[in-house]
Amino acid sequence: MYGQFFVIFALILTGYFCRKVKIISEEMNRGLSKFIIYISFPCFIFYKVAGIDMHGGFLREFLLAFALSAALFLISGLYAYLYARLRRFPREDSGSAEVMMVMPNNAFMGFPIASIFFGDTGLLFMLANNIAMNLAMFTYGVFALHRGDGKKGISIKSSVKSVFNPNILALIFGLLFCWFAIPLPSWAGSYFTYIGNLCTPLAMIFIGAMLVGTDIKKAARDRVVLESVINKDVAMPVLAYAFLALMPVPAMIKAIVIFGSCFPSAAIASVLVGNEGKNSGLAGIILVASTAVSIVTIPVSVKLINLLVL
Repeated sequence: MYGQFFVIFALILTGYFCRKVKIISEEMNRGLSKFIIYISFPCFIFYKVAGIDMHGGFLREFLLAFALSAALFLISGLYAYLYARLRRFPREDSGSAEVMMVMPNNAFMGFPIASIFFGDTGLLFMLANNIAMNLAMFTYGVFALHRGDGKKGISIKSSVKSVFNPNILALIFGLLFCWFAIPLPSWAGSYFTYIGNLCTPLAMIFIGAMLVGTDIKKAARDRVVLESVINKDVAMPVLAYAFLALMPVPAMIKAIVIFGSCFPSAAIASVLVGNEGKNSGLAGIILVASTAVSIVTIPVSVKLINLLVL
């Protein structure tokens, strides 16, 4: 499990070094974020969803895990918004902090760790949780980032653009391929695998490059960073448990949905913040700090979930 943490930090340091010695330019890093958001991540989503084996009663349980996860992301988003308002986060930082508080790294870290502790069934339910996160991130997340732009309202055009972005379209087409059991040619599977697998390492490298020029010591003392990390790694798992504790749903589904909220901030969320022209430095610091803190909180969460839920 701890190998995942070392890989994350090594990739981030690689990006930082490459930007520092000017192997990666600022313009190249912006292009990298667009490649991740518009090409690599959609390929990852489509291939993962299209390959789900919906046999027997598993479809109902998968959809239940997805529905509970989606509801939890809405509740978490509301909590993050109210918290940022009550704590008077700076207007220009509020949306970035909210997105980083709500969106967990339930793919790169979630998939292997769920497989280790909960087996293949846990891995598939974590995929349902990840699908719900992607839907929330590219709808609620985009809305939250632009909430403080000073516009009186959101146009129909911008709303449609937010909902029907490449990632949501990839999710829709993936579900169609899954539902109708449409097989992909082997060459297509290889293509989507290669491009999709670039997403996580490129996202980490982007984040490391993005941190160059940021006063990390000053940012680490920023109350927005500190409170966002505490909320992401501690408050969000507690909120998830409070939401699901008394629900009459299968224990495994309950455990995975709660576990999905225990991961640190998602790398792709930080890329989204930068791609939308918001405070990517703040998002990167929250990502790094929440990942470091999760080295302690994730093992504790696993023990508590096994004790209280399973």
